[in-house]
Amino acid sequence: MSTVATPAPDQTTDPTDLWSRFFSRVVPILAVVGPALALAAALFVTLQVQMLPDDLDWISEPESLLFYLGAIALPVTWIVIGRAIARQAPRTGIVVTIAGVLGSFTGVSAAAWRHMSIDLVDHGVDPNLVNEVWENPTLYSALATMVTFPAFFITPIIAGIAVVRAKVAPAWTGVALLCFGPTLMAAQGFYAAIEITYPLAWIFMLSAVVGVLRANTAPTSTWRSPDSKTS
Repeated sequence: MSTVATPAPDQTTDPTDLWSRFFSRVVPILAVVGPALALAAALFVTLQVQMLPDDLDWISEPESLLFYLGAIALPVTWIVIGRAIARQAPRTGIVVTIAGVLGSFTGVSAAAWRHMSIDLVDHGVDPNLVNEVWENPTLYSALATMVTFPAFFITPIIAGIAVVRAKVAPAWTGVALLCFGPTLMAAQGFYAAIEITYPLAWIFMLSAVVGVLRANTAPTSTWRSPDSKTS
């Protein structure tokens, strides 16, 4: 009695495989897109393009749009960095991933407030009054900000130290991460030489994520779920 062999399952139609291959291509791109757009946004401030008047002279209208788009992609940047760290230091990698994603929402919030500031000024509100709102938020606004703000600046420090100690990327990558937070704080917190420090901060971040990606180049299976098996 003859038997008919059961055909092997078509791996190309496996939804998990499609998910893995899609994310293996998209995730590294998005990880770079976030800092790259933020850097492009900062250059509008450097070039003083369409700046708001008076005390809001640190906000550029096109910068606000590009920074918002970049901030949306920043969680992916931290997923990539956190995953790379997790290969040598799993717990630290988890902390960096979670804290980095949480801190990224600070960027989204700040960009949204920039757009609100632009709209208010366009509708005739005194720019100096709008800036007062930035510098003297209400209690509940301040508390909401504190949920994500510390993570935005602490995560690069943790990640930078971890990258250097775990050697998951060249040491300069970790140094770039360590420089990111203080440089951005100087630009956005104290407006110190903002035309220089603002783009410089994002050069540090962009260089760091590119360095991590280059040091951790992996095949498609990198973004498979833990249950996936590869040959």
